[in-house]
Amino acid sequence: MKAVVFDMDGVIFDTEKAVIEVWKEVASRHGIPNIEYYCRECTGVTAVAARQKFMEIYGDKYSYDELRAEKTGMVMDRFRKGLIDIKPGVHTIMETLKENKILIALASSTRRAAVIEELTMTGLIKYFNEIITGDMITNSKPAPDIFIKACDELGVAPQDAVGIEDSYNGIISSHNAGLYTIMVPDLLEPTEEIRQMADYIAEDLYEALKIIMERINNDC
Repeated sequence: MKAVVFDMDGVIFDTEKAVIEVWKEVASRHGIPNIEYYCRECTGVTAVAARQKFMEIYGDKYSYDELRAEKTGMVMDRFRKGLIDIKPGVHTIMETLKENKILIALASSTRRAAVIEELTMTGLIKYFNEIITGDMITNSKPAPDIFIKACDELGVAPQDAVGIEDSYNGIISSHNAGLYTIMVPDLLEPTEEIRQMADYIAEDLYEALKIIMERINNDC
C-alpha cells in the first residue's frame, strides 16, 4: 500500500451542504425550480459535466455560466471568512500517512484554481504530493480517469492505492480505476449498488485511517 487518493468536497472540506445552500439561495433569487435535484445529480462531477446536466434539466432558459459564477463567488466568500469547516480527522490522517511515508494525492472534480486557493487558505496544500483536478481530465467522475491519472502522477499502480470518496460518482470512479475504495458518507448514504463497489464504508476519517493502517501493517 503506497498511496492514498482523496476527494476534496465532502471528504476534506464540509462543502457539500454549503454548496447546496448557496445554490438554493441563487435559485430563489432567479426563480429556478428543483435546484436540489440538480445538486444531487452533480455531486462529484466536473464543471463541464455539471453544465451539461444543467442544460439537460433547464435548457437555455437561464444563463448557467452567470449563475455558476455567482454561486462560486458566494462559496469562496464563505471559505475566505472561515465558514467552511475542515472535516474531523483530516489533520490526523494526513500527518499519519506522511509519518508512514505514504504518498498523498487529491482527485477533485473542482477546477484547479479553486482547489489550490482552498487548500492554501486552510494550510492543507503541504500534505499533497499530487493534485489532480476536474479541468485536467476529459471524462468526469464516474469515469475512472481522474483516479488513474492521480496514480500515474504518483508513480504507483492503482491496486497499490486507496481511494477515499463520499459521493456515488466518486465511489464508482475509484472502484473502476482499481483502487481499494473507502466511502466516508457525507450527504448521501450508500445504496446497495454503492455498497457492492466500496471495499469499506467508514463512519469518518478516523475509521478510514484505521483501515488504511491495517493494510499498511499487513504489507510489512
